[in-house]
Amino acid sequence: MFIRLRQLLRRGHGQEGAAAVEFAIVLPLLMLLTLGALDMGHMFYIDHLITNASREGARYAAKYTGSAAQPTSAQVSSYIKSTLNYNTFNLTNLTVTTTVTGTIPSKIATVTVTAQKQWWVLGGLLGLSTKTLTAQTAMNVEG
Repeated sequence: MFIRLRQLLRRGHGQEGAAAVEFAIVLPLLMLLTLGALDMGHMFYIDHLITNASREGARYAAKYTGSAAQPTSAQVSSYIKSTLNYNTFNLTNLTVTTTVTGTIPSKIATVTVTAQKQWWVLGGLLGLSTKTLTAQTAMNVEG
């Protein structure tokens, strides 16, 4: 009877809970990689949004600049934020700058859109606070 009990106690000696300990060691690294990838994906998404915003803003400026009155940065910014509904994306510190240079036929409207990316995970772990993302588009003004 004692021999049978000793055999039962020796089976798997020292292996109880090994998988749980390994998982506990690997879990923080796995979470860091997953949440960091989400954070970087969000940055690329914001970059995509502001690139499209600069393109649409330049199109708007080029379309309405053929006349004597040129749209101001405030008008292009208003068009981007309200008409294109970019306010719903909660882009903090979205800045739109418009410049029109030259004369027709070589008149160029340039729109620069800048936004701040607030880091969720990487900011706390790596000490990053924000990243400034900028997109610039220039279009020929047709007369």
